[in-house]
Amino acid sequence: IWQLVLTQGIMFGSAASFPYILGVTVPLQWIKRRRGLALAVVYLGSGLGGMWISLLTRTCIETVGRQWSNRILGCIMIALGVGLSPLIIARRAAKQRPEKLIDFSVVTEWRFMYIAAAGFFAMGPNTIPYLLMPTYVADVLKEHSKLGSSLVTLINVSGIFGRFLAGMLADRFGPVNILIIWVFLAAFSQLGIWLPFTSVPAVIASAALFGVAGASIVGMLLNAISQQFGVSRITYISGIIYMTYSISSLVVAQTTSLMLDTVGHGTDYTWPIVYTGMLLLVAFVILIAFKFKISRQFTFIV
Repeated sequence: IWQLVLTQGIMFGSAASFPYILGVTVPLQWIKRRRGLALAVVYLGSGLGGMWISLLTRTCIETVGRQWSNRILGCIMIALGVGLSPLIIARRAAKQRPEKLIDFSVVTEWRFMYIAAAGFFAMGPNTIPYLLMPTYVADVLKEHSKLGSSLVTLINVSGIFGRFLAGMLADRFGPVNILIIWVFLAAFSQLGIWLPFTSVPAVIASAALFGVAGASIVGMLLNAISQQFGVSRITYISGIIYMTYSISSLVVAQTTSLMLDTVGHGTDYTWPIVYTGMLLLVAFVILIAFKFKISRQFTFIV
C-alpha cells in the first residue's frame, strides 16, 4: 500500500495543490465588483471537472484496467496543464508584489486568526457527509447502495446552485455575512435534519441542504480573504488557509471514523453526525465574533 500512499497521496496531492490554488485565486486579481460570482464560476468548473473525470476514470478502469487508466488520466492532465497554465496570468503592479517569497507575518494578524480558526472548524467536516451518507443508507436505512451514490451526486449538483447563490448574495451583502448564514445552514442540515429524522426523505433533504451550504464554504472563505487583505497577498494567504484545511480534514476524518467504529460500533451514526454539526457551530460562533469585532452594526456589510 506504500506505493499508493506515495503516488496518489503525497506526489499527486502535492502537485495538484499548485494549479488549484492559482486557479481559484488569480481570477480574483482581475475582478473587483463581482468577485463572489467569479468564484462561483471558478468552482463550477472545478465541480464539473470532478464529475466528468470521475465518469471517465470509472469507464477506463472497466474497459482497459487500472494501469492504463492511470496512464490515460496522466496524459490528459499533462496536456491540460501544459496547455492552460500560460493562461493563468497574475495582475499585480510591481509595487504590489510581496517583498518576501514566503511571508508568515500574516499569521499574527487578528483578522487572519479569526478566518483561519473559522476555516479549520468549518472546512474540516466538509467531506464527512460524502463519506458517511453512502454507508448510512446501507447500514441504517437498509437501502440499495445506489441511493448512497445518488446522495453524493445530489450534494455535488446542489453545490453548483449554492455556489452561484452564495456568490451573488456575497456581492450584495458581503462575503462574511453570507458565510455566517451558510455555515449555520450546513450545521442545521446535520443537527436539524439528518440527526433527528431516520428516513430516506430526511437524508435526501440533508444532503441537498448541505450541498447548497457546505460546498460553498471554501469559496466564501477565499472571498472573505480577498475582501479583508486585498488581492496582492491572497495567493499565499489562501495557501496557508488551505494548509490548515488539509490538517483539519485529516483530523476530522480520522476522529469521525474512530468515533463510528468505537462509540457507534459501526452502525450508530448519532455521535459522528453530532460531531460534524458541532464543529460547524463552533465555526459559526467564531464568524459571529469576527463580524462584531469589525463592526457592532448588525446590518454592516462585511
